[in-house]
Amino acid sequence: MISRETYRAESPCICNITQIMFLITPTNINLGYNVKSTLVSIVHTSDPVEGPKRALDMIGADKILERYQRILIKPNYVNASLPSTGVTTDPRVVRSIVEYLLARGWSKDEFAVGEGGMANYNTMETFKTVGLVDQLKDLDVKLIDLNNEPHVEVNIPKGKSLKSVKVARSFADYDCILSVPKLKVHCWSLSTLSMKNMMGGILPKGIMHDDLHQKIVDLNRAFGPELTVIDGIIGCQGHELACDPINSDVIIAGEDFVATDAVGSFLMGLCEDEVPYLSLANKAGLGENRLENIEYRGEEISKLRKHYRM
Repeated sequence: MISRETYRAESPCICNITQIMFLITPTNINLGYNVKSTLVSIVHTSDPVEGPKRALDMIGADKILERYQRILIKPNYVNASLPSTGVTTDPRVVRSIVEYLLARGWSKDEFAVGEGGMANYNTMETFKTVGLVDQLKDLDVKLIDLNNEPHVEVNIPKGKSLKSVKVARSFADYDCILSVPKLKVHCWSLSTLSMKNMMGGILPKGIMHDDLHQKIVDLNRAFGPELTVIDGIIGCQGHELACDPINSDVIIAGEDFVATDAVGSFLMGLCEDEVPYLSLANKAGLGENRLENIEYRGEEISKLRKHYRM
């Protein structure tokens, strides 16, 4: 996994530029990748405030986060659809995570919320439309438009289809990405969860659409999230943007982003071998996609499984 510390060490002048793209070849890559716990929590709840906190407690998230210094919370605000549509992350879930961090000693200067939506949307306006600004205004949390930041070009060693990628400065500056995707189907990738959520930090996003499954894996080689909380209270079936919302009443959390995405995919009715990027990620050593090898806390996933319309 590429360390964002390498980026900061090699690019001390980044904060003084606004347009320049750097090409960085990190030098301290763990070619075996970090071994992450396959523990995944599944909380059956319709409560977007207490549910995420319970899910995080069940996996010992406070101990996981002790390894890091700065956290970038990355929700899914691909467009300005209201959370009730199932397309975007419920801002109350984001607030819950912020409250969780503050209650465990993190200061508001040590984390931020960042997203880069579709090019035809103003991300800061989207934050207002979906209710995120109102949810966080009393907590004074920094909000970042990842599309509007300087981007740095990072080489991806072992990348098969995506050899390098231009990522938002914050993806490199923050040493922990906490991904907060929706429980959603996708017309091309079948599921769009924590791993695909990382596309919000890159430009141009269109480079991903050819050989999408392999490129999702390659992107996560470099910038896979350190922690995941999937908002599945209202899920998205039918289409990732023209969604038919479905009540799934579930929050999923885990350190292994492949495992969390495998569980999320299963809860939408997909089998582990149906989603190519999950199988590819497992073969690449990024995480565990085989359900029998995942450790669970909370509800039995078979009891919460639905069959989302694709």
